[in-house]
Amino acid sequence: MIKYVHQAKDISYDNIVLFISSQKELSHVDFLKLDTNILKDIKKHSVSKKSCLQEYFLWWTKYKKLYVFISAEKTEEAKVNFLWKHLPKLPDNLCITSQDIADLQMMLELCELSRYKFQNYKTKKIIRKTQVLCNTVDKKWLQETMKTVENICLARDLGETPAADLTPEIFADIVKKTKFKNIKVKVLKYKDIQKKWLWLIEWVWKWSDNKPCMVILEHIVDKKKPVSGIVWKWVTFDTGWNQIKPGDFMYDMKGDMWWAAVTFALMKELDRHNIDKNIVACLSLAENVVSSNAYKPSDILTGYTGKTVEIIHTDAEWRLVLADGIAYLGKKYKTDRMMTIATLTWAVMVALGFRYAWIMWTDRQMLDTLLDYSKENTEKYVELPFGEHFMEKTKSEIADFKNLDRGVYAGSSMWWAFLSNFLVNNEKYTHIDIAWAYINEWDPYGKMPKWMTGFWVESLSEIFKNS
Repeated sequence: MIKYVHQAKDISYDNIVLFISSQKELSHVDFLKLDTNILKDIKKHSVSKKSCLQEYFLWWTKYKKLYVFISAEKTEEAKVNFLWKHLPKLPDNLCITSQDIADLQMMLELCELSRYKFQNYKTKKIIRKTQVLCNTVDKKWLQETMKTVENICLARDLGETPAADLTPEIFADIVKKTKFKNIKVKVLKYKDIQKKWLWLIEWVWKWSDNKPCMVILEHIVDKKKPVSGIVWKWVTFDTGWNQIKPGDFMYDMKGDMWWAAVTFALMKELDRHNIDKNIVACLSLAENVVSSNAYKPSDILTGYTGKTVEIIHTDAEWRLVLADGIAYLGKKYKTDRMMTIATLTWAVMVALGFRYAWIMWTDRQMLDTLLDYSKENTEKYVELPFGEHFMEKTKSEIADFKNLDRGVYAGSSMWWAFLSNFLVNNEKYTHIDIAWAYINEWDPYGKMPKWMTGFWVESLSEIFKNS
């Protein structure tokens, strides 16, 4: 809960949090009439060229404590990491302030994102309240920041929701009921999927009681302009079918819909900024369960393009739903750029851990933009090498393609190549593999808490707005 106050007399919380980079900024809390010894101590730390958090009792005021973040950091990323080490440990009710609006914005983001908790199923909830001491002009900017934070938290909430309460049809209904300014929502139900020959999506579903959907979010500003397609998978629960996942990994599979949750949040974020670009997003929604009717290793399936796919491993289902989504958007909207996001394999986590996303590309401009963004921001991207070798490995001896090659250990590059086979317009193509940055089980940092992080909403919204 955020409340903005413009005068010290309106502060109602006991704990004041100040962020400063120089002694001059201490004047921002003159209303506290700080004790001489406290002022000396703060000034001593501010010239030490070392970032620190100092804590003081305010016994002579109506407030309880003053927490002073004294920053010697030069970049935003370093400031974020400095705040993250301490801010989540502070009391629940805070009044934050800073003379520098960019620093105040950063503190507000960290208050909400680093201390995020999924509590929808808690009978007793922790209610964190934050006041922001700022002027009326800065308030408008901070409120815009909070709208972005809310969209990131929306993605986190959806990612944490149990599969039983977020089936494909339930999620499609959530998107359809969302009020957009400039986005049209189209929902293809199961019968539409059958009629349009989206057979790979259909086979991924067979035969759960929860039927699949495809949700299209259209942001078309000018039909004469080129169209960028965004395709993400949403498997609301991924058992692995007949090649079932080991028990230790099954728990996390409610998060196999995470990428569509992020895309939904991204499109909400872009919609409020009135961007002058044509963007169409496709959410391929399905659930796979163990069933006698589920497809089996060695089956051969036909996709939307008419190309056939040999099933080597049933747990490579995301490649199938993405393949049909890519082809459908390409054919219907004549896309000239395509972007997909999913966890292709565990290989990315093994190589990069929990803090980086991998990029596979033929779109050099998008690659450079993502890498430039990474230099000074929390969400990091790394380029992955790619060559024709991988395209050749996607071919099957008995079908057009195969959904796994046991002899290729470069899993992410291999399956980016597989998806490239379904581009119908030779689009400039970028795939972002965010495993395991999306579900940070062991290494929370900066704005990223443990579990669902919201990775990608902030970076991609900034990139689409400004590029």
